[in-house]
Amino acid sequence: MALRPYEDVIGPLVIPYRGKEYPLPPISMEDGLRMHRATEGKEALPLAALIGIILGDALDAMTADNVPPSVIDRALWTGVSDFQQGREAAEMVWENGVPKALLEELLQPLFQAQTTPTAEAPTTPLPASGNGTNGPAPKKANRSRGKRSSRNGR
Repeated sequence: MALRPYEDVIGPLVIPYRGKEYPLPPISMEDGLRMHRATEGKEALPLAALIGIILGDALDAMTADNVPPSVIDRALWTGVSDFQQGREAAEMVWENGVPKALLEELLQPLFQAQTTPTAEAPTTPLPASGNGTNGPAPKKANRSRGKRSSRNGR
């Protein structure tokens, strides 16, 4: 038996909405590796970049057709699920939405910012103020500005 072409076996992920179909682009090797590095915490992947990778030109077509943001959002997470967990998971996300636990699982590795070591706190104490005091100046009492202060209001 001969192997069928890959695109016939897997095929593109197509988002249907109101009788129209929006095929999501195949993920390039470069973008796929970038997403893998992000899931490993080795690279941050901004949301705008993820949207471009997953939705591609489909986003422009959906926007031009006034597809609601909730549908576009579901298409995005369906595409992410397809890439990370396969077509079966993508179909579940499309049908049922993204469960909160799954959304956190998908988001955490993709958007982890690379942490860089911060500069250590200086070990030298800060210089004292030059006015000879050890703390802030005491507050001055408010002046009455010509008004009497009494308990009975006179």
